[in-house]
Amino acid sequence: MAYELTAQNFDRVLRAYCPSQYETFGDDDPRFVTPMSHTMKCRDRLQVALRSGLRRLPDGAPTIIDFGPFPGSLLRLLRGIEPTRDARLFGAGLMASSEFVQFMRQDADVDILTVNLDPAGQQFTSKGYQEKVPLPDQSAQLVFALEIVEHLTSPLHLMTEAYRLLKSGGHLVITTPNITRIGNVFKLLIGRSPNDRLAPPGYNDPNDEWRPHAREYAMHELAEMLRHIGFNIALSQFFLGEDTQDCQKTARQSAIDWAKVPFYLIPHLRGSLLILGRKP
Repeated sequence: MAYELTAQNFDRVLRAYCPSQYETFGDDDPRFVTPMSHTMKCRDRLQVALRSGLRRLPDGAPTIIDFGPFPGSLLRLLRGIEPTRDARLFGAGLMASSEFVQFMRQDADVDILTVNLDPAGQQFTSKGYQEKVPLPDQSAQLVFALEIVEHLTSPLHLMTEAYRLLKSGGHLVITTPNITRIGNVFKLLIGRSPNDRLAPPGYNDPNDEWRPHAREYAMHELAEMLRHIGFNIALSQFFLGEDTQDCQKTARQSAIDWAKVPFYLIPHLRGSLLILGRKP
């Protein structure tokens, strides 16, 4: 298939895209300078992830799984892109209310499956959620895990499930914040912890299925885990996954953002990681 989702093509997709009620933040949300949706806020990482995954799809109608699918942006985008309009699409994760499941089925012909992909955390044991995705072994060509591994106590279970579900030659696409980003270096230089986005000590609320960050990673750590599961590393890339370009900022915040720019010439100081594991 070798479909190339260029920045220009993705811009056209975004212009035609209609965010759902699960994606919009509201016209009066004080955090943003313009009406905002999850899709627009995360457009950089969505484009990078989709481009890297779609160019590796084989011919035919593929099966694609999105781990951590709420609020549905990735799957709804896939349904509107030429190579994946006829794909079998599944989402597996938490925050799957009956209303959201029904909406995704009717709106985009997507099946949403409630799965606890972080059994090591034990936060949701009392809810009795299944821990394996109820799909057959070797049934998918592509699995996405975008901005989810940082929320897990251990991502090894997620990676193992992806490996089980993928056909030989299939790919797992992961994006996540980069622990070595320049913003964290700045924090260390002024004596602050880079872990200020992590869950606070003692946080344990099984009723809140959106989790704060449990851990952030460097590229080599993700590569080591993927190889441990059995994946080959098909691609690793540092990128600028900025999701604050339309946010309200103080003068101090804007100055800090400009101060970071020269450091982006050094790849491992960029804000986000993309890594692709290929199942042999």
